[in-house]
Amino acid sequence: MKVTIKDVAREAEVSVATASMAINNKRGVNAETRNKVLKIAQKLAYVPNYSARSLVTKDSRSIGLLVPEIINPYYSSIVDIMAKLAEQKGYTLLLGISNSKSRTEKMYIESFMERRVLGVIVVPMLRDHPDIGHLEMLRTEKIPMVFCTETYDGCTEPCVMCDFSSGEYEMTRYLLNQGLKNICFLNVRMDANFTKLRLHGFMKAMDEMGITAPEENLFYVEEPNFQAAYDITDSILERGPEAIICINDMMTLAIMKRLDERGVRIPEDISVAGFDDMMFAELAQKPITTVRQPLADICRQTMDILEGEIKGGARRAPAGKQRIVSIRPELVIRNTTK
Repeated sequence: MKVTIKDVAREAEVSVATASMAINNKRGVNAETRNKVLKIAQKLAYVPNYSARSLVTKDSRSIGLLVPEIINPYYSSIVDIMAKLAEQKGYTLLLGISNSKSRTEKMYIESFMERRVLGVIVVPMLRDHPDIGHLEMLRTEKIPMVFCTETYDGCTEPCVMCDFSSGEYEMTRYLLNQGLKNICFLNVRMDANFTKLRLHGFMKAMDEMGITAPEENLFYVEEPNFQAAYDITDSILERGPEAIICINDMMTLAIMKRLDERGVRIPEDISVAGFDDMMFAELAQKPITTVRQPLADICRQTMDILEGEIKGGARRAPAGKQRIVSIRPELVIRNTTK
């Protein structure tokens, strides 16, 4: 069985980050610890997992991409776009799928470090207050990191994301202008920026039109997936809505399925709208009105910022502040709204 950096760290009784810094002759490790780690690495016949070229140039030309999952078409689209961008720029893309688990994300970061990545793109986990202490390993090694589509509270690394607030604002305004007033909003119960921003856009549009959105018209699911949205649809219908806004297209599709089962006509009886504009939104039996996230632009700017960080020429935010690039989405009107 091949010896890994974890084996060396365990034998030396140090962290993986410290072992990696010692082996790669990075600052931050005292001479005694460095020598101890190097002797154990030699004893175990540890061979770093990177190419001969990276041994000479200390440039692996690899970057890491962390995503919460790939079953969701939203994340698989990001992976596809990032892979193409990386290839165009001459980088090898290493993929880590965390399944929204901190320990899994930590495992991939350790693997990225072992393989000497030049930088890491982080698509945050879909969890409330996740443990992200492992990101400190990247900071300690001075490995550039950029957040994509969302960020974690307290982080100061750059982030590129959709302007979720303006997207929900435009969708809500559109429905209100169609004469629909009793609108239900389906969100996810999560203390994350994207949930707060979406709700802000919805409430802002309602307020500007002089309409009070009752608390009872705000619905939440624990996970933003098909089954959760399907299961809550009957509760939403009890409010007698004229329209339902969902925070993603998959949830919209679920609501459409349940409405059809209940004999509710779309959009004659109820208008339904989503967010993201995944491919299936246009290909659905009844194409979905939605907000198109500019994923290609989000991914491109994320990759450009990371490359700038790697090369040392990126524009930085003031100390302690986070540089956030917010890209405006586009309203796409199809057949599920009047």
